[in-house]
Amino acid sequence: MGHMPNWLLFIIGFVTACLVFADVTREIGFINKHYPLKTVIADLHYPVFKIPFPEIIICNKNRLNWQRYNEAKQKFLQQRHWTPKHEQLFIDTLNAYDTLSFGKFDNFGNISNLYPPILLNELNYLNFSVVVKFMAWQCQEIFSECFWLNRPYDCCDIFSLRKSSKGFCLAFNSMETEEGKRRGKNDPYYPWRSWGRGSRHGLKLRIFPRIHQHSPGSVETKGIMMMLVEPYVWSYIGNEIGVNTRAMDELESMFYKSLINHRYMFENCQAECQQEYLLKFCNCTVDIFFPPDKYRACRLSDLPCLYKHNDFLQVFEQLGEHEYVTQHVKGMACPCFYNCKSLSYFTDIRQENLGNKAELEANETEIRLEVYFLWETIKLYETTAVYTLIDLMASLGGLASLCIGCSLVGVMELLYFLFLNVPKRIVLCSIAARRVKSIPKKMVKTKKVLFHKITPAMPLNKRRSA
Repeated sequence: MGHMPNWLLFIIGFVTACLVFADVTREIGFINKHYPLKTVIADLHYPVFKIPFPEIIICNKNRLNWQRYNEAKQKFLQQRHWTPKHEQLFIDTLNAYDTLSFGKFDNFGNISNLYPPILLNELNYLNFSVVVKFMAWQCQEIFSECFWLNRPYDCCDIFSLRKSSKGFCLAFNSMETEEGKRRGKNDPYYPWRSWGRGSRHGLKLRIFPRIHQHSPGSVETKGIMMMLVEPYVWSYIGNEIGVNTRAMDELESMFYKSLINHRYMFENCQAECQQEYLLKFCNCTVDIFFPPDKYRACRLSDLPCLYKHNDFLQVFEQLGEHEYVTQHVKGMACPCFYNCKSLSYFTDIRQENLGNKAELEANETEIRLEVYFLWETIKLYETTAVYTLIDLMASLGGLASLCIGCSLVGVMELLYFLFLNVPKRIVLCSIAARRVKSIPKKMVKTKKVLFHKITPAMPLNKRRSA
């Protein structure tokens, strides 16, 4: 059996190398397109003092102090409208705002169904956002005995009133209020941080919901709502805590639009998206849920519109969910992307009843709240691209060198040969051909080469011997 020719071995090896190079390159391209990111644990013991303590937003579940109702009526409702039907509309609207949060616009059902539009237009001069702020709870009314890092503070020095997705609430360690912004400029350590775990390294306070000062028409369960958000985040989902309890909140931290004058954050993008849907459906915004902006605030005549679209406004539609969920619910589609650096505070709420009733104020329900970190360290996750531009060049370059012996120098030599050397040779050959054609045939001489057979001479010593 004969040996395989060298040229055939070369062709088989070259074709095999090219197939391997093409297949692996296809896999790299697929990963780069469909799985562009990877998440790894960057640090298992990242200290909590390197991250800010969360902003703590506390809302009474009944957001209005009804003892200020008569004062609010005299201050905001024109005297010519001190009639039974106008006053009842004023009361029903405040009752709706008393437990209002974004996505609960069904609170305006009575206003939409019981009152004619002409009556709503008569009170359209009222800005209920201003009325609600006037009747909102103040820190001295529901807070007492505030401790931060086991040091006593005046509650009104560390809590301030702010807007949120639940309306007007009281916030600690906030950068959203004027007081927080001033403190951030003057205090280099603000927003504050905690350097340890346990209640001695967190926030403690007593909260009194003041049930006897709630609206007579309120049927909601009593208690507070608490939100924990990263500083510079506008709002987030709240946790509810019942009355006469002691709560310990143990934390484990781990389309580009944003609210006006706010840095881009995923939650801020969602809040701006919510506001845009309000403008789309009702051409106004419920400004108790958002920071000050140029948009028109909803008035009394706009509330039926909010009630009409409540089913749509209370749901975030996740992009692509209709491909997997049979009962697709239409909702707000907000194509927001997670920001590059963010904190997630995972809460573990533990509640226990207060045993010693003698400690409670007379005829008052009480909540004792403690918020602190559960651990002194956290896990730090880092998400990066699987293939950056440099990684992609290194992978493809190494693969090309391994499979087909190609390098950047070789590519440059090939390009030089194809685009400089070859054209130059073609031009020179064409010039030489034209010169040959221009010479007359009679001047062209052929050279004859003569071959002579030379017989070598016999050496002299051999001649003599012969």
